[in-house]
Amino acid sequence: MNSIQTTGIILFAHGSRDPQWRLPFEAILQSMRAQHTGPTELAFLECMDPSLPKAIDAMAQTGVKHINVIPVFLAVGSHVRKDLPILLDASRAAHPALTITASAAIGEQVDIQQAIALFALSTLG
Repeated sequence: MNSIQTTGIILFAHGSRDPQWRLPFEAILQSMRAQHTGPTELAFLECMDPSLPKAIDAMAQTGVKHINVIPVFLAVGSHVRKDLPILLDASRAAHPALTITASAAIGEQVDIQQAIALFALSTLG
């Protein structure tokens, strides 16, 4: 297994009871899979499967050494600030040989903020 394949990426989103809600996340996942040879998955806080702990458990079984969790949240609220660290700590305890990290929420990234601003401005016609 090469070094790229020893790192997995999990996109962590809120989740919804509406199955259509996940479609944009599936599209992002497919784009990532086209560019990353390592394991790449979705996980959800609530209402959808898999949960973050289940996704980490499954990815750990692939032999990865590192998992990077990307919170796909536009703003940092209690889910990113409070819920995510609790979930990560539990997964780290369950998989002590695995390095599990989390990036900042995507909404904190300047490129994402600029992309949203450009989209909003493009609607002016």
